[in-house]
Amino acid sequence: MAVANADQWHDGSPGALLTTWLPPDAIVPPHLLNFRHSWEGFIDSLLRQWETQNYVSALLLAAIITMLQIDAAASDPIARTTAILSLISALMSVLFGSMYIIRFGTMRKMYKAAIWADEAQNTRTSVLWNEWIMLAIPAVWLAWSLILFVTCIMAYAWRTGAAEDPVNAALSNNAALGLRIGASAVLGVALVYFFLVVKTFRKYG
Repeated sequence: MAVANADQWHDGSPGALLTTWLPPDAIVPPHLLNFRHSWEGFIDSLLRQWETQNYVSALLLAAIITMLQIDAAASDPIARTTAILSLISALMSVLFGSMYIIRFGTMRKMYKAAIWADEAQNTRTSVLWNEWIMLAIPAVWLAWSLILFVTCIMAYAWRTGAAEDPVNAALSNNAALGLRIGASAVLGVALVYFFLVVKTFRKYG
């Protein structure tokens, strides 16, 4: 049976448990030890996942920038717009992933695990925002970036290079304005989620 003394769980150690209400020679219950190991394993798996996603997003950013440097792709409105949206999504994936890696590195303490477990089991959480949605944000932005980049590649493949392709692919003023508003709206959604993430992290100190 796994047991530990309370003085082995002092604050500042990995997975520290705030046991100031216990005497130094008190025995920590086994279920708390199991909870500690499960929580630390959960944090480690999340950190590895976000690091991998950041690598993929960084490679994707380089590919998108290269695509935008191609004149035919940059002049085609569909390829250009999807590339810009993919670029925004990849940047948001890197931003949220980096933020999570830094912030969750300090989430190993068990009182934070207790707060997280209580919030995760709350049946009155919003379907639009909760802890599980927050964890999925970097992966969601990366998925959208990949989808949009593939769309950009297909637009470049099907709309450029042939003799019958339109020479002047410029959009009308209204169409161009609509695409610009759409790209700005995507960035606005990202900023909304950024403030929600910051607000959620503030609950954990």
